[in-house]
Order: sequence, then C-alpha cells, then structure tokens
Amino acid sequence: MIQNEAIKAATVQKVHYYYLGKNYKKTIKKLDGSLKYYRIAFDDDFVGLETIYDVPSNMLANAGLVLSKQLENGKYYFKVRKISNLPGGFKRPSQRFDLGQCEGSEQPKEFPTQIANAISNLFSNAFSIDLVSVVRQTEPKIDIKVKGKRYHILGGTGFECTLIYEKAVYRDVKTNKKVKRDGFTLILSGHEQDEEENKKIVAAIDHTCKELVPYSESRFEIAQRVLYPKPIEFKQEENEVDETSSN
Repeated sequence: MIQNEAIKAATVQKVHYYYLGKNYKKTIKKLDGSLKYYRIAFDDDFVGLETIYDVPSNMLANAGLVLSKQLENGKYYFKVRKISNLPGGFKRPSQRFDLGQCEGSEQPKEFPTQIANAISNLFSNAFSIDLVSVVRQTEPKIDIKVKGKRYHILGGTGFECTLIYEKAVYRDVKTNKKVKRDGFTLILSGHEQDEEENKKIVAAIDHTCKELVPYSESRFEIAQRVLYPKPIEFKQEENEVDETSSN
C-alpha cells in the first residue's frame, strides 16, 4: 500500500561525477589533504536499488518520464520524475513526485489511479490518453543497483556536506545485459548561507581531482545510453564519389 503521498521539495544540491580513477581511497585522501579547514570522515556503507517501469512501447521513457520503485535505507518507495530535455547548462533538476512507502513486492500497476494523477500533475496540459490504463500495463524495464561508501565533509564553522562513492550496475531486465559505472556524488546544502562554502568544496574537487568528471545526466539517462546505445550513422559527403557508379 502506498503511504503518505506527498511532493518533496528539493532541499539539497547534487553534483555528480564520473570516476575515471582506479583507487577511490586515494582520491578521497588527496581531496582531504587539499581541503583547508575541512576534514573528511567516513560514515557508512550503503546499498540502493531502483527498478524503472515502462510499457512495452517505451511510451513513458520517450516522454521523458521515469516511473520507478526505489530501495532507500531498507524501505521501498514509488517515485515519478520528469526529466528535463534542455541541453547542457540549461538542464533543470528533475520534477519529482514521491508517492510514499510501499511493499517490496508491490508493482505500480496495483496503484494506477494514484500514479496516473502524479504523472498528470507534472504537466500543465491535460493528457488525451487514458493514463490509468497505461500504468496498468507497466512492467519492470531496468534495474539499477548501487553499492557505495558515504563520507561527510565537515567544516569548523559547523558546515557539513556529503560525498558518496558509488559503484552502479545497470541491468536490462528482459535481456539481463549489464553495464557497470563508478562515480561520486557530492550532496551540498541548499541553504543560501552555505553557498560560499559549497563553492569552495566544488572548486577543490575541480582543482585537485582531475579523475572526477562532472556530468548532468540522471541515472535513467545513463541507463538508456549504456544499455541501448544508438548506432553510429555515417553520412556520405556530397562531393564524395561513389566508386560503384563509375564502373
């Protein structure tokens, strides 16, 4: 049963990095040594799991919608997100509905009305299709399993943010194709008074850790890219001579 349906406002800023190094502990130690007036302290290990659902035609994915069930701190939650389709620096954070806690065995199609309403609320225009019927046809499409280490970056002024090392495995449920990716996520305070210290942490990472490459993709977008890569198209130049036509 879905409990406590609500919209959660974003109270943090997240910066995501691809990790191109081979030893994450060396990266953390290097960053710790470069941060004056701050220290990095290990917190805990964690495991996260996200299952993304769609209909066989991939209608939700094609519309930039992510319907998922996520495991967080031992509890499962249904979530609906709308991915921004703006390019590069114009990209906006995902609009999100957290539908509340559910059982691990429950599927979105068991709650079609609540989920259809959440999807409708992400758009200003009314849908011409029956969203309830669409949700009833959803099935598991992608599993994303994340194992990681959580650290806190602590400042002498009481400032605190979180640095997470992540090992993610993206799996196509139907074919069992798997792709692994390592990364870091920096979780910063969204409060205005912490903005200057947030900038110092980001600047230290940019200056010290060249093996960390920032990116703005969501896990959903990464999964789409690595599991279903588009074929490379080779275009023939207009002035290129077709050898077969000269024979």
